[in-house]
Amino acid sequence: MTGFGRGSAAAAGFRAEAELSSVNRKQFDCAVALPPGLAPLEERCRRLVAAALTRGHAQLNVRVAAEDPAAAVAVDEAAVRARLAQVAALARAAGLPNDLSLRDLVRMPDLLAAASPFPDPDAAWPAVSAAVSAAVASHAAMRAREGAALRADLERRVARLRALREDIAARAPLVPAAYRDALVRRVAALGAPLAPDDPSLAREVALMADRCDVAEELTRLAAHFDHVSALLDAPEPAGRKLDFLAQEMHREANTIGSKANDAAIAAAVIDIKALVETFREQVQNLE
Repeated sequence: MTGFGRGSAAAAGFRAEAELSSVNRKQFDCAVALPPGLAPLEERCRRLVAAALTRGHAQLNVRVAAEDPAAAVAVDEAAVRARLAQVAALARAAGLPNDLSLRDLVRMPDLLAAASPFPDPDAAWPAVSAAVSAAVASHAAMRAREGAALRADLERRVARLRALREDIAARAPLVPAAYRDALVRRVAALGAPLAPDDPSLAREVALMADRCDVAEELTRLAAHFDHVSALLDAPEPAGRKLDFLAQEMHREANTIGSKANDAAIAAAVIDIKALVETFREQVQNLE
């Protein structure tokens, strides 16, 4: 299921901001982007995300800064002393006054350098873990809202599927009688009318009734619909199971269509297959 969450936290002299986004995917994987110097925290961050997600591709971006700006600048004191000695020696050799100022020093290259604010990644972990946890919680809240909307949509589709199944169940017992009447009319048109109690007619109608019996398929369809409802009520992730059930519903509908030999049932089967296809597309958005 898609989602997005953001979190921030400050601890132990660091401030961290985390953003977590996810898109649909059958398996779980998580890409983590951390500032240089905090790579050792990558697996810990991934575990925090994995504890909340079981499917999908997740992207976690984390920004971290030291709360003390001075920590980001380092002075190479040995280089400063060496530079002072060089300037003093040059002044003496040239017979000039040594008027080097602090302003001149800070303008010299290589004396001041940006320092890594993360000499110890573990020191930044309290802020990073709190920010990532907040982003995970925000992400979960957004997915819960989306999940509620998806559930309502799936329940509407299942209700429609149940109604179509009931239409087929009501029509199926009438198919053998309709076949008998059609057979009698066709034979009569050939000039050889059949008596209502003709054994050959009864035998043919009985064979037809056996071939077009879809009671088992209708029973399994009803069981699949009940299973869908149970999975939607369950607290565990159900995306994969619902996807499998969609395949099974499609298979039962195909079998009904091939056995029924009735235009009205065939039309209902087409509607069921179309609905199951859209049901399955929606299920791809579930964890």
